[in-house]
Amino acid sequence: MTSQVEGENLVIFFDKRVDTNNSAEVEAAINKFVAANPALNLAFDAENLEYISSIGLRILLKFRKRMKKNLVVRNVSKDVAEVFETSGFTNFFDVQKKMRRISVDGLQQIGKGTSGVVYRLDAENILKVYNDNWTLADVQLERANSQQAFLSGLDTAIAYDVVRIGENFGIVYELLNAVSLDKILIENPAEIEPYTKKFADFVKKQHQIEFDGASGLQQRIETCKKITAVDAETREIMMKFLESVPERRNFSHGDLNLSNVIVQDGNFLLIDMGEISCGHPIFDISWIYFMYEIRRRILQRFNKKSYMGPTVMPEIFWQTFAQEYFNTKDAATLAHFDQEISPFALIQVLFSTTKRTLPPQAIVNYQALLKQAWAQGIIALDF
Repeated sequence: MTSQVEGENLVIFFDKRVDTNNSAEVEAAINKFVAANPALNLAFDAENLEYISSIGLRILLKFRKRMKKNLVVRNVSKDVAEVFETSGFTNFFDVQKKMRRISVDGLQQIGKGTSGVVYRLDAENILKVYNDNWTLADVQLERANSQQAFLSGLDTAIAYDVVRIGENFGIVYELLNAVSLDKILIENPAEIEPYTKKFADFVKKQHQIEFDGASGLQQRIETCKKITAVDAETREIMMKFLESVPERRNFSHGDLNLSNVIVQDGNFLLIDMGEISCGHPIFDISWIYFMYEIRRRILQRFNKKSYMGPTVMPEIFWQTFAQEYFNTKDAATLAHFDQEISPFALIQVLFSTTKRTLPPQAIVNYQALLKQAWAQGIIALDF
């Protein structure tokens, strides 16, 4: 038996059999793994498990009673699942049947974002394949978030199975005739302005929905305390900017970019719900501002034509988005919003260093810009 830490979970992997012959060794191994990780939640992976006897079930029940909550047993084969069902153990354990495996060979790629790639699986479904730094727990959380968002009235795709693609994980979504907004704008540059207006209206509609989720502001405050890629002065400035944000209960996506919006029969739908929360729209708006305005300026400054990551949009994209979202064409008002949003865009990209590597000089430059924004004085958010 082996174990692995996945986020806040200790996952223990069964061997082929748990029966009278090895039950003592199995129980001792589980005790050893749990003792070494007492603060973590306990889960079991049964991908290799071919048989479990009644004594094996009793061992699981013993740990369930000790943890005082239902435990996850994932990747359960059909035969082993029947044992759990007939014994009534599905009342005490979250039994998750073995994930089906899917190959992306020959599938059409319809979108690509910072967390993974979207493929057309068949006429009725798409497949989001997550990057290899996404654990099973991460993907399962995203599936649960998607379902919660859908039930809350948000315009999001219906998430079905969690699946395996090689060593990576993915989610199957039901989406007929859908393609990412990113791909649409790449293939139809003349349509950027009308699509951007519709995108801004869509984002604004989602932000008006009250959502019963974790506080995105508090999550970012906790992240700020732990970030290591910045100096102490920058971290203090980041914290002061965050502390100026009022708490709200509105929906926030957390990674809102064009590749995470799918267009189905003219309607916009959200995918990639792993970082959803409730809070002020500044965090979504500032991420859009960074992805499609600050990055554009950087590329223009250094005369570059490409960038690793989501699509680079022309200047008209942010101009059109801001005019539509804030419902104004007044240049002074839009400049005011830019000044409010810019520091938070820098904070967002510095936060991204906890998940991906940025060039050292880029981090130095972003810190300098944030310090400059702080020196100019905090502007209270008024949207």
